Amino acid sequence: MTNQGNCFNLLHMVENAHKHHAFATRLKSEMDRKNKSIKDLSLSTGVTYEMARRYTLGTAKPRDEKLERIAEFLGVEPAWLEYGQLTEKGIEPAEDSFVTQRSGANSNGEFTELSEDEKRLIRTFREFPPVEARNMLLAFEMRLKKLYDFYEKYASTPPPSE
Repeated sequence: MTNQGNCFNLLHMVENAHKHHAFATRLKSEMDRKNKSIKDLSLSTGVTYEMARRYTLGTAKPRDEKLERIAEFLGVEPAWLEYGQLTEKGIEPAEDSFVTQRSGANSNGEFTELSEDEKRLIRTFREFPPVEARNMLLAFEMRLKKLYDFYEKYASTPPPSE
């Protein structure tokens, strides 16, 4: 008689098989556009053929160092490969100028009275390498957009600003 308890673990593995689909779509799209193969990707970036294949299938996603090599190989921004949303100006929020629209961003005293948490956030942000700083900024903007979308869908008022 077989142990059926282990069968439930397989379902979880199958469900997560393509959890990096969006990344894989951007990667394959750029590779197709530049007529590059999985073998080209593997040889040019120093990853195994199998790992490069898994990146294109969405079953794996490279860590930062390899992501930067892949982006350099394809001539794109690493943040675009990871998150999408690249424009002529560079990386932008998921919805064009969502944060700018929400905050009414202007330089007339907007940052004169920062809380200690805000100061800490800025100091920490400045410690990141440029690529990671852009990634973090994009992640914050995307999260804010999702929060507002959630409130718009399920609540009659926007989220509190403080």
